[in-house]
Amino acid sequence: MLNSREFTVDQRLLSIRNTYVLKNRLGEQLGFVKQEFVSWGPHFWLEDNSGTRLGEIDGKVVTVHHEYAIKDADGQVRGRVKKKILRLFGSEWWMEDVDGREIARIRGNIVHHTYDIVAPDKTTIAKVHLNWATIKDEYCVEIVKQGFDSLLVLGYAIAMDHVEHSGRSQVGTGARALGKLLRI
Repeated sequence: MLNSREFTVDQRLLSIRNTYVLKNRLGEQLGFVKQEFVSWGPHFWLEDNSGTRLGEIDGKVVTVHHEYAIKDADGQVRGRVKKKILRLFGSEWWMEDVDGREIARIRGNIVHHTYDIVAPDKTTIAKVHLNWATIKDEYCVEIVKQGFDSLLVLGYAIAMDHVEHSGRSQVGTGARALGKLLRI
């Protein structure tokens, strides 16, 4: 599943916990990202369709800024994504490798919900954007740079969605979406 270069990350409308469905560009389901019901800090895990864990996304509880460790199936940290606390406009995220070296900056347009993950040499690693044509959150993720860790890119997309939309409740999101459907 993580060998794919293009993903669609769909958030389920009426779920008890944050649940995302991962699909390939043809719309075939590849697996899920699920959030723990009860945990000390935000904790997500990726699994394929058979329920095999492929990785985890662990948010730090006590930190100056939002920080998420991206771990593989064995629990080994592959990298971290962090969000700058104060920024005049928009938000600023970056990725670090296991040694704490910056490996990418996330540049985005908060109004259009489009984000580019850019290497220190200014080459594009991946693109993430919100699909506006849906009633639920749906992110399209395209990994441009060959060999870059897709788990890190997916981890960023989930962490960003969780942080940037933390005020919404799943029931409220589902009710708003249902309202939109009924008005159409």
